[in-house]
Amino acid sequence: MEFKSIAAVAIFTLTLFLLLKRPKGLNIGVAAVIGALLSLLFGTVTVFDALGALTEIWDAALAFFGIVTLSVTLDAMGFFKWAALKIIGYAKGDGRRLYIYIALLTASVSILFANDSAILILTPIVVEITRQLDFKAGSRMVYLFAAGFVADTAAMPLITSNPVNIVSADFFHYTFLDHLLFMGPVTVVTVFFSILVVYLFFRSKIPVVYEAKCVNLDCGFMKSSSSMVKIIFATLISVDVGYVLTSFIRLPVSTVICSGAFFLLIVYYFYYKRAVAASNTYKSLPTLLREVNWGILVFMIGIFMVVQGLRVAGIVDFISSIMFFSSTLPSYAGFLTPSLIVTVLASFMNNWPMTLLGLVSIRHAVSAIGLTPGAATNLIFSNIIGNNIGPHFFPIGSLAILMWFDVIRRGGLTVTLREYLRVGSILSIIEVAFSSLILYFEVGLLGLTLPIFT
Repeated sequence: MEFKSIAAVAIFTLTLFLLLKRPKGLNIGVAAVIGALLSLLFGTVTVFDALGALTEIWDAALAFFGIVTLSVTLDAMGFFKWAALKIIGYAKGDGRRLYIYIALLTASVSILFANDSAILILTPIVVEITRQLDFKAGSRMVYLFAAGFVADTAAMPLITSNPVNIVSADFFHYTFLDHLLFMGPVTVVTVFFSILVVYLFFRSKIPVVYEAKCVNLDCGFMKSSSSMVKIIFATLISVDVGYVLTSFIRLPVSTVICSGAFFLLIVYYFYYKRAVAASNTYKSLPTLLREVNWGILVFMIGIFMVVQGLRVAGIVDFISSIMFFSSTLPSYAGFLTPSLIVTVLASFMNNWPMTLLGLVSIRHAVSAIGLTPGAATNLIFSNIIGNNIGPHFFPIGSLAILMWFDVIRRGGLTVTLREYLRVGSILSIIEVAFSSLILYFEVGLLGLTLPIFT
């Protein structure tokens, strides 16, 4: 193996180590930049590749930035705590009903605001709710597992539900509606099985009834302002309508979500500053913006450059060949196998690098091998399924799940690796199996394909 090939693999391995271990609290953006700079230094990528990375990733990075900004703003407004209080009221002291409602709230937040936002915002709220309701540690974990697993599972139906989806759509130039057509039914099935499997594992620990006492969550102005609720829902509906419209006029999805985030920031600044300036719950705009993970922007570009460097090591060719072969297997096996391959690789490699490696490999297979429209569509969405569900198999597969572990730990609770794997490994296999079955029905039986390949 020549020098550049060895360097590419070594840089990729080092970057993964920095991303997962985060020595001395290293920001993920800095970790990716280190990998990108080393790739340039050792010649595994060129300056032209770096410019290409900007071209490929800018919409996804900007869209995810908009999603996180929108989520942080809504959190500062007290929207998510307000929603949590609502579902506690709807549950009416029924522990099983509360379990379903928390899972559905998590799914809704993940779909609209991405899985990372669902984990970071809702997990602390669930920790606090279950503490105030005096649930035992075992009972509290039921609701936390539901929140953690459903957050990743539900992040598939919309392009903006996950950066994985955005990058994939940008890579192959398909629209919001194209994505929804294929991944909408898949998400319904996987969310159902996530809720069901976690319930079956922990059903004996779910309190049948609990004392529906008052839970104290500071919702800011949301609790008394019906006009603010209307503004927020009107904004969210407008954003969703905007997604559909951009599908027809081929505008980047980042323009829609960033516009919605900017509008709510303006509302927050003027309305909230006037209404609750005397309250400790008010956060200044600079404080709010500091909560946005700016490192994600450079992370997405940097890690793409590192993955591009693997081409010189022949890894892209190798994965392209495997993916192509798996897609030629007969019937359902041709859909299940590529999803399982991506799931296993993502669970041990981390889903972000695997997403990009999968996309680069699929694009190479499309151009060099000449995939049929059905095979190309199958591999694109198998890559999404595996990278969204793969982290359930092993926790290092997702930064969101690692953040979930950290939030739970800071909440005074502990989840051992064995406890996680007992549920996650089984759930992952079930979800991939049924997701691939739906994809097989859509592509293999109905003959649906992405318009770009027809």
